[in-house]
Amino acid sequence: MTIAGLWRAATGNKPPTFTMLTTDPGPDVAPYHNRQVVVLQPHEWVAWLSLTKPEAELLRPLPIGSLAVETVRPEKS
Repeated sequence: MTIAGLWRAATGNKPPTFTMLTTDPGPDVAPYHNRQVVVLQPHEWVAWLSLTKPEAELLRPLPIGSLAVETVRPEKS
């Protein structure tokens, strides 16, 4: 899984900086959260790195069924 992000090299006394980009949740995430990280599919990796597609085509939620959701820690009753 590849997450869209931005990175800036260290300059002067400032350390390198990075962030993961988020978007509205897709149908797999919406029942649990109001945002999701932007997951890039393999055919989108080169377009993201080489800036050959508009951001709007890449910074979007995944289609239904793209993510498997499972409970990691059950809620306390």
